[in-house]
Amino acid sequence: MKAFVLILVCVLLGACVHHSSSSFNDIPGGRLLKVPLTAEYWDVVYDGGGVVKFDEDGLGELVFYPRVARKSGQTFSSLLLLKNSLVKPVNDFVVRAEVTTVRQLRSSTPNDWEVFWFVSNYRKDPKLVKTANYFLQKPNSGVELGRFFQEKGQKFLMTSQAAPLEIGARSTFYFVKQGKRYRVFRDGDLVLDYLGKEMPESLYDQAGALGLYSEDAVVRLHSFEYKIL
Repeated sequence: MKAFVLILVCVLLGACVHHSSSSFNDIPGGRLLKVPLTAEYWDVVYDGGGVVKFDEDGLGELVFYPRVARKSGQTFSSLLLLKNSLVKPVNDFVVRAEVTTVRQLRSSTPNDWEVFWFVSNYRKDPKLVKTANYFLQKPNSGVELGRFFQEKGQKFLMTSQAAPLEIGARSTFYFVKQGKRYRVFRDGDLVLDYLGKEMPESLYDQAGALGLYSEDAVVRLHSFEYKIL
């Protein structure tokens, strides 16, 4: 009876969060393409009045951060897109990223979402209307999956009280999108498994760019690899 109710709820909402046997071993196999963390491979869409440093400290890593927000109404953000995915847009993928949210920048108490965000399926039409999917893991309130649209539109698809993100800690994320199913593994553990079948509860299932985003935080990217499915 409980299983029937769960299925019914999923049908009515057009979305279902999976808590099944999905494991790290379920990630599609095959070789990932390693992307150098240099300006040749990344397009800085905007830097939020801050800094983007390639090959920081001679370690071959990428560090980016916007300017510091000193008023409650201010926010500054940085967005970098993978050039290869601008030339050859990606719909379904596996991405492996080693990343650290080094510190939050706001001079007053930081907001929980001021960390590293992974962006995918990013597209802008000729009228400059953007659509994209995003994921972030926060220090105090778990993970969040959603969609960006138009200039400042945002749709929350899922939040979960997964293990919190530790500011300053290095993590290895795997992002796996297959159709309208989206999974995220952090350091080998499944932290998100989502399937949205119909709008507005679905991801954007479209070819687009892969990207890195920071809102009022210093982010260090140690490595980035991906594969198109």
